[in-house]
Amino acid sequence: MTTIRAHFDGKTIVPDEPVDLPTDTPLFVFVENKRPMTGKDILESDLIGLWKDRTDVGDSIEYARQLRRQAQTRRRD
Repeated sequence: MTTIRAHFDGKTIVPDEPVDLPTDTPLFVFVENKRPMTGKDILESDLIGLWKDRTDVGDSIEYARQLRRQAQTRRRD
């Protein structure tokens, strides 16, 4: 897999640097949204209730809190 930085000019996706690919190479384009999610975005997403039906995590609220604590204390090298 190759990552190509590009931008959308309103009509076409334009690479930000030269790309060495054969003409007519099939591509999959994944758009990374840099805009932060709003509270409404989060409520409308599949994130809310993500673990509600899982039986392997016990209390899903406590599980989420535990993951946050681990992430906050993780060593950064």
